[in-house]
Amino acid sequence: MHPIVPLLQLLHLLKRVEGRKKLQKLVHILQECGVPFPERFEYSYYGMYSAQLRSEVERLESEKLVNESPCAAGTNLSYSVETTDDLGKLMKEIGLEEEPAWAATAKHLNGLTAQELEGISTILFLKECGLAGEELKKRLLALKPHLEAIYAKCEKEAGKLPDYRPAAAAA
Repeated sequence: MHPIVPLLQLLHLLKRVEGRKKLQKLVHILQECGVPFPERFEYSYYGMYSAQLRSEVERLESEKLVNESPCAAGTNLSYSVETTDDLGKLMKEIGLEEEPAWAATAKHLNGLTAQELEGISTILFLKECGLAGEELKKRLLALKPHLEAIYAKCEKEAGKLPDYRPAAAAA
């Protein structure tokens, strides 16, 4: 499978994602669930970020497969990513019209706010760093005090994420 396929599937499935930050968090969370997104993420001020993902979206826009347009995001200006008819045609041409196994999870996550996704993504990152329980919560709130009011919801959402990694082959 070509490395861009999971991103094409995600965008085709969701049709529209409100904000670049939200798209970054969606991809990171799905990747942590085992969906084969190849993008490399690093921790930044707004949480997990992939310059590679940003570049891929720019490329898809230059190829007229998605449109980025300004949208309101609180008091800040953000950009929504919306698919074009050309992406739908491409997905049909390459036989990828069927929803992936992770479609319901992606749709659910897209219904959450960017801040909630930021919290979930950061929780997953901190778990990867070996933190858990109260230590994880303390660290997250030190890094992102603005998430204190929604921490419990983020923790609950992170805890119910499915694992899409292929089962290990029987020995």
